[in-house]
Amino acid sequence: MDQLEKFQIIFNNPSATYNAGDTVYGYGWAVLKEPVFVQTVCMEAIGEAKVEWMTSSDIQASDEEVFNYTTVLPIKGEKDYSDGALLHEGSHYFPFEFTLPAKLPSSFKGKHGRLRYYVRMTICTAGGPHPARTSKFAVIGSMDLNSEPDSALPVENDTFEAVGSWCCVSGTVTAKIRLERKGFVVKEAIPIYAEIKNLSTRRISSTQVSLIQNVTYYSYRGRFSESTKLVTVHKGSVAPRGKQTWQKELLSIPTVPPSHLKGCKIIDVQYSIELCIKPSGFCRKVKLPVDIVIGTIPLKDTKPHKTSYHPLPSIVDDNRIPFPFFENFSDKISLTDIFCQEHMMPTAPPWEEDDDIP
Repeated sequence: MDQLEKFQIIFNNPSATYNAGDTVYGYGWAVLKEPVFVQTVCMEAIGEAKVEWMTSSDIQASDEEVFNYTTVLPIKGEKDYSDGALLHEGSHYFPFEFTLPAKLPSSFKGKHGRLRYYVRMTICTAGGPHPARTSKFAVIGSMDLNSEPDSALPVENDTFEAVGSWCCVSGTVTAKIRLERKGFVVKEAIPIYAEIKNLSTRRISSTQVSLIQNVTYYSYRGRFSESTKLVTVHKGSVAPRGKQTWQKELLSIPTVPPSHLKGCKIIDVQYSIELCIKPSGFCRKVKLPVDIVIGTIPLKDTKPHKTSYHPLPSIVDDNRIPFPFFENFSDKISLTDIFCQEHMMPTAPPWEEDDDIP
């Protein structure tokens, strides 16, 4: 449409990130170069999951819609008709709001699948074409650790393994890892307790503890799993006949979706803490995992901090383009976790245009 100079979707939250159960406020902002007769302005809010991976014989794929909200937005022009309105040149605003279900799954992006949310707005004119804009937003699903079995109980694992090649065993290594509890929340620091005894004649070159994200994708005919290290804490070597102790070493949980991704049937997310011991030479690594649960509501009914945002103003001043949601520009917040972005909560600028959204 040649008369359209600018068309954007703007959310009240500058990071475009919301908790399940929140009300999302926003508006479409269109700038016209000349008057245009508009029949309707349609708005869709969609949440969809898609998975795809390749096997030796074919491609496995599946998709699922987890949220859909569609409405026709009110328009007001110089002249209103039963079948539309004549919009004058200049700025026009189309406010919208919708409430996210309380049990909506979190946004997710992995190597072989993703779950994302977006708003699509379309201006329908009499002769066409119908310009449309799309902007993503992220959802943080709710998961109460108090409702998860064994979240408050300690977890541990131990092993006793031989070190060396199949023809030359150098001795054994014993290892034990323990956590004070199984359940944690995003951005919490996990105290790690571990003990490694090197009973061999070979030096252990390094030890490390990692937070592992284990994802399983489901299609109609099979499933596919992948694991990714999100955060790792390293320690030094262990001499032959030596010992190393981890005493409340802290490993911080980044911004990740909570466990299980409840509400989505084709993507499952689990987490574990893994102690990895690497002997020197060409020996295989000794790995010792313990499963954990990551939620959004901590144990003992401690409520997480929620940031509130101003809703849409009731009166729009055309002299301010676009009209602000915040009294002060410094009120804006943004996510600070930028590492491991492909496996964390995807975020979007307020009016990001995503070409790969259909």
